[in-house]
Amino acid sequence: VSSQYQDAKGLKLTAKVLNLDMTEKYSQQATVDAAADSTNQALTLPEIQDLSPTYFLVLRLEDANGKPVGSNFYWLSTKQETLDWEKSNWFTTPTSSYADYTALSQLPKVKLKIASRTEHKGTDAITYVSVENPSKSLAFFLRLKVNKSGKEILPVLWQDNYFSLLPGEKREVSATYRASELGTAKPAVEVSGWNATQ
Repeated sequence: VSSQYQDAKGLKLTAKVLNLDMTEKYSQQATVDAAADSTNQALTLPEIQDLSPTYFLVLRLEDANGKPVGSNFYWLSTKQETLDWEKSNWFTTPTSSYADYTALSQLPKVKLKIASRTEHKGTDAITYVSVENPSKSLAFFLRLKVNKSGKEILPVLWQDNYFSLLPGEKREVSATYRASELGTAKPAVEVSGWNATQ
C-alpha cells in the first residue's frame, strides 16, 4: 500500500518466513512499482510445510537505491482462528476457536546492547536509542521508554516502538519530547520486551 503522492519505481520487496527457532522456511524477492496512492499485490506466499506452531513473517521494502522504506513483522499460528458466522450480529462475530501463540513462551531470553544520546533542538529534546540483538534468537516485541527520575517522559513521539529484532539486527530510533520535561536531568532509556533482559 502506497499513501505517497508520487510514483515509486523499482522497489525491492523481500519476504521471509521463519520458524520459532529462527530457521528460514521460505524466502522470496519481488520488484514492485507503486503508483501514487495505490495498492499492489506483489507476491503470494505458498503453503509451507514443517512450520513451528508459532512462526514469523518478515517483510522488508527498499527503494531502488537499497535504502529501507518500510518493514513489517508478523507472528502467525499454524492453528487458524474459526469465526462463528451463525452467531454473528451487526456489531460482532464471535470466535469459536483461537490461534495458538503459546509457543512464544519458549523464546530464549535475549540480552540486548543498548546505547543512547540526547540532543536539543529548539524547545525539543531528541533521544536517539540504538538497540542491538547480538544473540541467535529473536528479541520479540520490544518497548522503549525515556525516563526522568524513574518516571516515563510523556508526551513523546517515537520514530518506531514495539518492534522485534532478528538475530544480529540493530536499529536506531528517536524519541522527541519537550525539553522542559527533562529540565537539567539526564534521560534514562528503558527497554523491555517479551524475552529481553538488560
